[in-house]
Amino acid sequence: MDGTGLLFQPLIQQFDGDIDYEIIPLSSFNANSPFDQAAELAHQLTGEEVILLAESYSGLIAYEACQRDDINIAHVFFIASFLERPSMLSKFSRLLPLSIVRKKIIPTAVLSYLFFGNINNRPMVELFYQSLNLGSDESLRLRLDVISRATLPTKPIDQNVTYIGASRDWLVSNAAVNTFKRLCLNMNQVTVQGGHFILQSNPQHCWQEIRWIINTKN
Repeated sequence: MDGTGLLFQPLIQQFDGDIDYEIIPLSSFNANSPFDQAAELAHQLTGEEVILLAESYSGLIAYEACQRDDINIAHVFFIASFLERPSMLSKFSRLLPLSIVRKKIIPTAVLSYLFFGNINNRPMVELFYQSLNLGSDESLRLRLDVISRATLPTKPIDQNVTYIGASRDWLVSNAAVNTFKRLCLNMNQVTVQGGHFILQSNPQHCWQEIRWIINTKN
């Protein structure tokens, strides 16, 4: 579950063997709230046992999906996700000047370090821009507004959970990660070297962890 699906390409390129997967872009949902988006997701997955992989914002949708009894979830991978505002600055994320970001005024080295944990990942910065430019300002603004208003949930997560976090995540605080520890009844935590977009920063290591857990835990 990614804004456009493009940012999952580095991970998909690591897949080996016969893997039945489906990318569900955020743009495919009619609703804007994670609660209603989870309801739409349930209609697509009725009757199937699934493993959900939710990156960043999509963790809010996966959490709501875990609270439903019409989705058969075997395991959830939360990738650098959050269930409440991920940092103090995110309270003001809806004020982010998207036009400035789109115009590539911010140096590539800055975005590379902020998103991917190093200053030389130009290919992933370009992939980020491709994904960004496929989304409208309205849809992005609505998503940022959801992030800015996200509050601490209280219902536990019964499903098996793996949280894959980044070693250099400047966008999600440790406090946000600790929320998962409090709510997940059966959680495994993994830290991978890289920035917030960890599936793109270090797709090989992420896939090794995901594959091992799928093969041994389910």
